[in-house]
Amino acid sequence: NALYSLYAKHGAHHHGAMFSVKAIEGILRPAIAGFVPKEDGSFGVILDVGANADCKPELLDQFGELGSLYAQHVLHIENPKVGLMNLGEEEGKGTIVTQPAYKLMKANTRFNFIGNIEGRDIFNDKADVVVCDGFTGNVVLKMAESIYDIMHSRGMKDEYFDRFNYEAVGASPILGVQGNVLIGHGVSSPLAIANMMELARQMIESDISEKIKNAYSVKTSI
Repeated sequence: NALYSLYAKHGAHHHGAMFSVKAIEGILRPAIAGFVPKEDGSFGVILDVGANADCKPELLDQFGELGSLYAQHVLHIENPKVGLMNLGEEEGKGTIVTQPAYKLMKANTRFNFIGNIEGRDIFNDKADVVVCDGFTGNVVLKMAESIYDIMHSRGMKDEYFDRFNYEAVGASPILGVQGNVLIGHGVSSPLAIANMMELARQMIESDISEKIKNAYSVKTSI
């Protein structure tokens, strides 16, 4: 089963999901995952994209785990590469949040951490999972959508940039809750809703919520 909802505000639906569908035990804060079109035709995952504007290092580390599980089981990417969004590739770069987050992620053996990545790496194949706070992720997501809107308004059509259209995926999953929860755009078209349902089917068939739950039941029992 899956819970669908069309919301203009990501945060509102996130809190609604937390109220009606509880977080999995061991999850600090569920995250909203977005999708980024890759140059090779595939999609990558970026999280968080709006649920948690301010994040502690431990949250970013956990987003790496959640994103890796999603990329592996829903997108069928073997040993997904996880990168931390930063303003430089060097280990010492970043803020008072990303610097300690880097250390946590580097020490975490539960996913394949490749280090810092920059904004220019979001759409190439350097990382399959991009980790950032919800403020940064939401800016990236809205910027990508605006690129499609500008090209569309100017009559420009490109197979790659057409995938920046929110209708191409239709929804964003909330990861870390007990169930399959998807957020659709408040002005979703029939195509977007159809793709939302397809995404829900993939999540249900992959049993991603249960796989996350199992991963954390093992972790908390250690």
